[in-house]
Amino acid sequence: MIIEVQTTQNVTIDYETAGVGKRILAYLLDWIFIIVWVVGWFWIMGMVASVALNSALDGEITAILLIVIIFFPVLFYDLLFETLNKGQSPGKMIMKIRVVNVDGTAPTSSSFLIRWLFRLVDFSMTKGFLAVIMVAVTKKSQRLGDMLAGTTVVDLNLNSRNRELSITDLDFHEDYKVSYVDVLDKLSDKDIQTITSIIEDQRMRDSDYFNQRLAERIKSITGYKYDGPDRVFLRKVVSDYNYLAVQDM
Repeated sequence: MIIEVQTTQNVTIDYETAGVGKRILAYLLDWIFIIVWVVGWFWIMGMVASVALNSALDGEITAILLIVIIFFPVLFYDLLFETLNKGQSPGKMIMKIRVVNVDGTAPTSSSFLIRWLFRLVDFSMTKGFLAVIMVAVTKKSQRLGDMLAGTTVVDLNLNSRNRELSITDLDFHEDYKVSYVDVLDKLSDKDIQTITSIIEDQRMRDSDYFNQRLAERIKSITGYKYDGPDRVFLRKVVSDYNYLAVQDM
């Protein structure tokens, strides 16, 4: 299902929710990584113990090391990766899907925490059946944890604009720098929509001719100077306009 989202950049992004198949494959891939992690560490610790640790560590210390080194990362696997890697575990990265808020913004740490806490219900207690059923039947493809956290999972390859959705589409970084501070006075919403439609159109975005003509037109209107690639200039103008527009709201 396609969801229309008004982002904090004041731009509407259409994207498709990730299907059940992709989410299941991402889940299985993550479990492969987890199994490799556990088996690998047991092998490493077994080798080390047989060589040097038998005389230095007793059973209690060994057990603590096993819990901290091996099982702690396994327990918090999804929470850690999704929080630190902008909504993507390794499995989600391979399948090119990402956790986002249903309003298009990047989830907060508390949102990721809620999703992680309700994995117990979605997966462990119901053997995954509840998660699969809810993703398949809910309007925004949400499992229980998603519904309570206000999140969903989007397909980065299959959004309606046929381009990979970047995290920069969802929010501005705190250290965002504006290059063209008077762009709101120089250009209109219609101008920005025209620029956006061209630089994101699959047929025109790679055309040097269209990008050059458009960049020259914008430079003549605004008086801006830029010696780099025309497409970079155009994207910066759009980003600055959207950022400043948000500040005036």
